Amino acid sequence: MAKINWFPGHMAKSLKELRNNVSKCDYIIETCDSRLPLSSRNPQFNKLLKQKKYMLLMTKSDLADPAATQKWLNYFQELFQKKNEISTESASVMAINVLDKSDIKQIRARILADNQDVIERAQSRGRRIRPIRVMINGIPNTGKSTLINSLIGKKSTQVSNRPGVTRSINWLRASTDFELMDTPGILWPKFETVQEQLNLAISGAIKDDLLPFIEIACGLILILVQSYPEEFSNLFNLDLEATADYSNWLTSYEFLEKIAFKLNLIQSGGKPGLDRTSRRLITEYRQGKLGRFSLEFPDRKLIYPVSI
Repeated sequence: MAKINWFPGHMAKSLKELRNNVSKCDYIIETCDSRLPLSSRNPQFNKLLKQKKYMLLMTKSDLADPAATQKWLNYFQELFQKKNEISTESASVMAINVLDKSDIKQIRARILADNQDVIERAQSRGRRIRPIRVMINGIPNTGKSTLINSLIGKKSTQVSNRPGVTRSINWLRASTDFELMDTPGILWPKFETVQEQLNLAISGAIKDDLLPFIEIACGLILILVQSYPEEFSNLFNLDLEATADYSNWLTSYEFLEKIAFKLNLIQSGGKPGLDRTSRRLITEYRQGKLGRFSLEFPDRKLIYPVSI
Protein backbone atom coordinates (compact mmCIF):
# COMPACT_ATOMS: atom_id res chain seq x y z
CA MET A 1 0.00 0.00 0.00
CA ALA A 2 1.41 3.36 -1.00
CA LYS A 3 1.19 6.01 1.68
CA ILE A 4 -1.90 8.16 1.23
CA ASN A 5 -1.49 11.91 1.05
CA TRP A 6 -4.93 13.50 0.86
CA PHE A 7 -4.79 17.07 2.14
CA PRO A 8 -6.84 19.27 -0.23
CA GLY A 9 -6.17 22.98 -0.31
CA HIS A 10 -9.34 23.83 1.58
CA MET A 11 -8.14 21.70 4.52
CA ALA A 12 -4.83 23.56 4.81
CA LYS A 13 -6.68 26.88 4.64
CA SER A 14 -9.26 25.76 7.21
CA LEU A 15 -6.60 24.59 9.67
CA LYS A 16 -5.06 28.05 9.54
CA GLU A 17 -8.48 29.63 10.10
CA LEU A 18 -9.09 27.34 13.07
CA ARG A 19 -5.89 28.53 14.69
CA ASN A 20 -6.90 32.14 14.09
CA ASN A 21 -10.41 31.67 15.51
CA VAL A 22 -9.76 29.48 18.53
CA SER A 23 -9.23 32.53 20.77
CA LYS A 24 -12.82 33.61 20.03
CA CYS A 25 -14.24 30.38 21.44
CA ASP A 26 -15.13 29.42 25.00
CA TYR A 27 -15.38 25.72 24.34
CA ILE A 28 -14.16 23.11 21.85
CA ILE A 29 -15.98 19.94 20.82
CA GLU A 30 -14.02 17.38 18.82
CA THR A 31 -15.84 14.55 17.05
CA CYS A 32 -14.28 11.15 16.43
CA ASP A 33 -15.71 7.84 15.24
CA SER A 34 -16.49 5.41 18.09
CA ARG A 35 -15.28 2.51 15.94
CA LEU A 36 -11.81 4.04 15.52
CA PRO A 37 -11.34 6.67 18.23
CA LEU A 38 -7.57 6.99 17.81
CA SER A 39 -7.31 6.82 14.04
CA SER A 40 -10.13 9.36 13.65
CA ARG A 41 -8.51 12.10 15.76
CA ASN A 42 -6.33 14.64 14.01
CA PRO A 43 -3.12 15.04 16.07
CA GLN A 44 -2.84 18.63 14.83
CA PHE A 45 -5.92 19.55 16.86
CA ASN A 46 -4.11 18.97 20.17
CA LYS A 47 -2.38 22.35 20.00
CA LEU A 48 -5.77 24.05 19.67
CA LEU A 49 -7.05 22.51 22.89
CA LYS A 50 -4.65 24.10 25.33
CA GLN A 51 -6.27 26.69 27.60
CA LYS A 52 -9.75 25.70 26.38
CA LYS A 53 -12.53 23.66 27.91
CA TYR A 54 -12.97 20.61 25.77
CA MET A 55 -15.31 17.70 25.09
CA LEU A 56 -14.51 14.67 22.94
CA LEU A 57 -17.63 13.22 21.33
CA MET A 58 -17.29 9.64 20.15
CA THR A 59 -19.97 9.61 17.46
CA LYS A 60 -21.65 6.67 15.71
CA SER A 61 -21.75 4.73 18.97
CA ASP A 62 -24.77 2.87 17.58
CA LEU A 63 -22.44 1.29 14.99
CA ALA A 64 -19.60 0.37 17.37
CA ASP A 65 -19.07 -2.60 19.68
CA PRO A 66 -20.57 -1.43 23.03
CA ALA A 67 -17.93 -3.26 25.08
CA ALA A 68 -15.10 -1.68 23.09
CA THR A 69 -16.75 1.74 23.36
CA GLN A 70 -16.88 1.48 27.14
CA LYS A 71 -13.20 0.61 27.23
CA TRP A 72 -12.45 3.67 25.09
CA LEU A 73 -14.51 5.87 27.42
CA ASN A 74 -12.47 4.60 30.37
CA TYR A 75 -9.26 5.12 28.40
CA PHE A 76 -10.00 8.75 27.57
CA GLN A 77 -11.35 9.56 31.03
CA GLU A 78 -8.09 8.32 32.52
CA LEU A 79 -6.09 10.19 29.89
CA PHE A 80 -7.91 13.48 30.53
CA GLN A 81 -7.27 13.22 34.26
CA LYS A 82 -3.56 13.59 33.58
CA LYS A 83 -2.67 17.25 33.92
CA ASN A 84 -1.92 19.05 30.66
CA GLU A 85 -2.40 15.87 28.61
CA ILE A 86 -5.13 17.47 26.52
CA SER A 87 -6.31 20.74 28.00
CA THR A 88 -5.20 22.83 30.95
CA GLU A 89 -8.92 23.47 31.49
CA SER A 90 -11.64 20.83 31.92
CA ALA A 91 -11.88 17.90 29.48
CA SER A 92 -14.60 15.27 29.16
CA VAL A 93 -15.72 12.49 26.82
CA MET A 94 -19.08 11.08 25.74
CA ALA A 95 -20.13 8.31 23.34
CA ILE A 96 -23.18 9.36 21.36
CA ASN A 97 -25.51 8.81 18.44
CA VAL A 98 -25.93 12.26 16.89
CA LEU A 99 -29.49 11.37 15.82
CA ASP A 100 -30.56 10.37 19.34
CA LYS A 101 -32.51 13.24 20.95
CA SER A 102 -31.60 12.14 24.48
CA ASP A 103 -27.89 12.23 23.59
CA ILE A 104 -28.28 15.73 22.10
CA LYS A 105 -30.02 16.84 25.29
CA GLN A 106 -27.07 15.56 27.34
CA ILE A 107 -24.61 17.44 25.12
CA ARG A 108 -26.54 20.68 25.55
CA ALA A 109 -26.57 20.23 29.31
CA ARG A 110 -22.84 19.46 29.38
CA ILE A 111 -21.97 22.57 27.36
CA LEU A 112 -23.93 24.79 29.75
CA ALA A 113 -22.57 23.06 32.87
CA ASP A 114 -18.96 23.27 31.70
CA ASN A 115 -19.35 26.97 30.92
CA GLN A 116 -21.30 28.04 33.96
CA ASP A 117 -18.39 30.24 35.03
CA VAL A 118 -18.75 32.30 31.82
CA ILE A 119 -22.39 32.95 32.66
CA GLU A 120 -21.70 33.72 36.32
CA ARG A 121 -18.87 36.08 35.42
CA ALA A 122 -21.14 38.09 33.15
CA GLN A 123 -23.86 38.19 35.81
CA SER A 124 -21.47 39.37 38.52
CA ARG A 125 -20.31 42.23 36.32
CA GLY A 126 -23.82 43.23 35.37
CA ARG A 127 -23.22 42.44 31.71
CA ARG A 128 -25.61 41.00 29.19
CA ILE A 129 -25.07 37.25 29.04
CA ARG A 130 -23.75 36.49 25.59
CA PRO A 131 -24.07 33.07 23.93
CA ILE A 132 -21.32 30.59 24.72
CA ARG A 133 -19.12 30.20 21.64
CA VAL A 134 -18.49 26.56 20.76
CA MET A 135 -16.05 25.37 18.10
CA ILE A 136 -16.88 21.96 16.61
CA ASN A 137 -14.07 20.23 14.75
CA GLY A 138 -13.07 16.76 13.64
CA ILE A 139 -11.93 14.78 10.65
CA PRO A 140 -14.32 14.17 7.71
CA ASN A 141 -17.34 11.92 8.09
CA THR A 142 -17.43 11.88 11.89
CA GLY A 143 -20.89 13.44 12.14
CA LYS A 144 -20.06 17.12 12.68
CA SER A 145 -22.75 18.51 10.38
CA THR A 146 -25.40 16.11 11.67
CA LEU A 147 -24.45 17.04 15.24
CA ILE A 148 -24.82 20.74 14.47
CA ASN A 149 -28.19 20.23 12.78
CA SER A 150 -29.36 18.23 15.81
CA LEU A 151 -28.17 20.90 18.26
CA ILE A 152 -29.80 23.69 16.28
CA GLY A 153 -32.95 21.69 15.65
CA LYS A 154 -33.09 22.27 11.93
CA LYS A 155 -31.07 21.57 8.80
CA SER A 156 -28.52 24.37 8.68
CA THR A 157 -25.51 22.57 7.20
CA GLN A 158 -25.20 20.11 4.34
CA VAL A 159 -24.93 16.50 5.46
CA SER A 160 -23.26 13.77 3.41
CA ASN A 161 -21.49 10.48 4.00
CA ARG A 162 -18.80 11.69 1.59
CA PRO A 163 -15.74 13.42 3.07
CA GLY A 164 -14.97 17.02 2.17
CA VAL A 165 -18.53 18.40 1.83
CA THR A 166 -18.14 21.26 4.35
CA ARG A 167 -15.38 23.53 3.03
CA SER A 168 -15.57 26.76 5.02
CA ILE A 169 -15.98 27.98 8.60
CA ASN A 170 -19.47 29.20 9.58
CA TRP A 171 -20.95 30.61 12.78
CA LEU A 172 -24.45 29.30 13.53
CA ARG A 173 -26.84 30.29 16.32
CA ALA A 174 -27.96 27.20 18.22
CA SER A 175 -30.11 29.01 20.81
CA THR A 176 -29.94 32.01 23.09
CA ASP A 177 -27.46 29.97 25.15
CA PHE A 178 -24.73 29.21 22.63
CA GLU A 179 -23.57 29.54 19.04
CA LEU A 180 -21.56 27.04 17.06
CA MET A 181 -18.58 27.33 14.76
CA ASP A 182 -19.00 24.73 12.03
CA THR A 183 -15.64 23.75 10.54
CA PRO A 184 -14.64 21.55 7.59
CA GLY A 185 -13.41 18.06 8.29
CA ILE A 186 -9.64 18.32 8.42
CA LEU A 187 -7.16 15.46 8.05
CA TRP A 188 -3.43 15.62 8.59
CA PRO A 189 -1.05 15.69 5.60
CA LYS A 190 0.34 12.16 5.72
CA PHE A 191 -0.80 8.86 7.26
CA GLU A 192 2.20 6.91 8.47
CA THR A 193 0.78 3.47 9.29
CA VAL A 194 -1.23 0.81 7.50
CA GLN A 195 -3.62 0.83 10.48
CA GLU A 196 -4.46 4.52 10.03
CA GLN A 197 -4.92 4.19 6.29
CA LEU A 198 -7.14 1.12 6.51
CA ASN A 199 -9.30 2.40 9.37
CA LEU A 200 -9.92 5.75 7.69
CA ALA A 201 -10.66 4.09 4.36
CA ILE A 202 -13.01 1.51 5.87
CA SER A 203 -14.98 4.16 7.77
CA GLY A 204 -15.23 6.50 4.78
CA ALA A 205 -13.18 9.35 6.25
CA ILE A 206 -11.11 9.56 3.08
CA LYS A 207 -12.31 9.46 -0.50
CA ASP A 208 -13.12 6.00 -1.78
CA ASP A 209 -11.05 6.46 -4.93
CA LEU A 210 -7.80 6.79 -2.96
CA LEU A 211 -7.60 3.02 -2.40
CA PRO A 212 -9.04 0.11 -4.40
CA PHE A 213 -12.17 -1.29 -2.76
CA ILE A 214 -10.61 -4.75 -2.77
CA GLU A 215 -7.77 -3.50 -0.55
CA ILE A 216 -10.24 -1.77 1.78
CA ALA A 217 -12.37 -4.92 2.05
CA CYS A 218 -9.32 -7.10 2.71
CA GLY A 219 -8.39 -4.67 5.48
CA LEU A 220 -11.82 -5.03 7.05
CA ILE A 221 -11.59 -8.83 6.86
CA LEU A 222 -8.10 -8.70 8.40
CA ILE A 223 -9.50 -6.81 11.40
CA LEU A 224 -12.67 -8.87 11.81
CA VAL A 225 -10.96 -12.27 11.78
CA GLN A 226 -8.59 -11.09 14.53
CA SER A 227 -11.14 -9.23 16.66
CA TYR A 228 -14.42 -11.05 16.03
CA PRO A 229 -13.56 -14.51 14.66
CA GLU A 230 -16.76 -16.22 15.81
CA GLU A 231 -19.03 -13.45 14.53
CA PHE A 232 -17.13 -13.33 11.23
CA SER A 233 -17.44 -17.10 10.83
CA ASN A 234 -21.18 -16.99 11.51
CA LEU A 235 -21.77 -14.04 9.18
CA PHE A 236 -20.48 -15.84 6.12
CA ASN A 237 -20.66 -19.48 7.24
CA LEU A 238 -16.89 -19.86 7.02
CA ASP A 239 -14.73 -22.20 9.07
CA LEU A 240 -11.88 -20.62 11.04
CA GLU A 241 -9.22 -22.74 12.69
CA ALA A 242 -8.45 -21.68 16.24
CA THR A 243 -4.69 -22.07 15.81
CA ALA A 244 -4.41 -20.54 12.34
CA ASP A 245 -2.71 -17.21 11.65
CA TYR A 246 -5.13 -14.94 9.82
CA SER A 247 -3.16 -11.72 10.23
CA ASN A 248 -1.84 -11.63 6.68
CA TRP A 249 -3.02 -10.13 3.43
CA LEU A 250 -3.14 -13.35 1.41
CA THR A 251 -5.54 -15.02 3.82
CA SER A 252 -7.83 -11.98 3.78
CA TYR A 253 -7.88 -12.10 -0.01
CA GLU A 254 -8.77 -15.80 0.07
CA PHE A 255 -11.61 -15.07 2.50
CA LEU A 256 -12.87 -12.35 0.16
CA GLU A 257 -13.03 -14.89 -2.67
CA LYS A 258 -14.98 -17.31 -0.47
CA ILE A 259 -17.40 -14.56 0.56
CA ALA A 260 -18.03 -13.72 -3.10
CA PHE A 261 -19.10 -17.31 -3.73
CA LYS A 262 -21.20 -17.39 -0.54
CA LEU A 263 -23.02 -14.22 -1.70
CA ASN A 264 -23.33 -15.59 -5.24
CA LEU A 265 -21.47 -12.60 -6.65
CA ILE A 266 -19.90 -14.44 -9.57
CA GLN A 267 -18.43 -13.07 -12.78
CA SER A 268 -18.69 -14.72 -16.17
CA GLY A 269 -16.48 -17.77 -16.30
CA GLY A 270 -17.25 -18.64 -12.69
CA LYS A 271 -14.73 -16.24 -11.17
CA PRO A 272 -15.55 -14.43 -7.90
CA GLY A 273 -16.77 -10.85 -8.37
CA LEU A 274 -14.29 -9.31 -5.97
CA ASP A 275 -15.03 -5.65 -6.69
CA ARG A 276 -18.80 -6.07 -6.21
CA THR A 277 -18.21 -8.14 -3.09
CA SER A 278 -15.80 -5.57 -1.68
CA ARG A 279 -18.18 -2.67 -2.28
CA ARG A 280 -21.04 -4.57 -0.67
CA LEU A 281 -18.95 -5.48 2.39
CA ILE A 282 -17.75 -1.93 2.97
CA THR A 283 -21.17 -0.37 2.37
CA GLU A 284 -22.88 -2.77 4.76
CA TYR A 285 -20.17 -2.28 7.38
CA ARG A 286 -20.53 1.51 7.23
CA GLN A 287 -24.30 1.19 7.58
CA GLY A 288 -24.02 -1.22 10.50
CA LYS A 289 -25.73 -4.03 8.58
CA LEU A 290 -22.88 -6.50 9.25
CA GLY A 291 -23.06 -5.87 12.98
CA ARG A 292 -21.59 -3.56 15.60
CA PHE A 293 -17.86 -4.04 15.05
CA SER A 294 -15.10 -1.70 16.22
CA LEU A 295 -11.84 -1.39 14.30
CA GLU A 296 -9.39 -0.67 17.13
CA PHE A 297 -9.15 -1.27 20.85
CA PRO A 298 -7.34 0.32 23.81
CA ASP A 299 -6.38 -2.97 25.43
CA ARG A 300 -4.98 -4.96 22.51
CA LYS A 301 -3.02 -4.43 19.33
CA LEU A 302 -3.96 -6.02 16.05
CA ILE A 303 -1.40 -7.32 13.58
CA TYR A 304 -1.18 -5.51 10.26
CA PRO A 305 1.03 -6.21 7.26
CA VAL A 306 3.91 -3.80 6.79
CA SER A 307 2.47 -3.04 3.37
CA ILE A 308 -0.23 -4.33 1.08
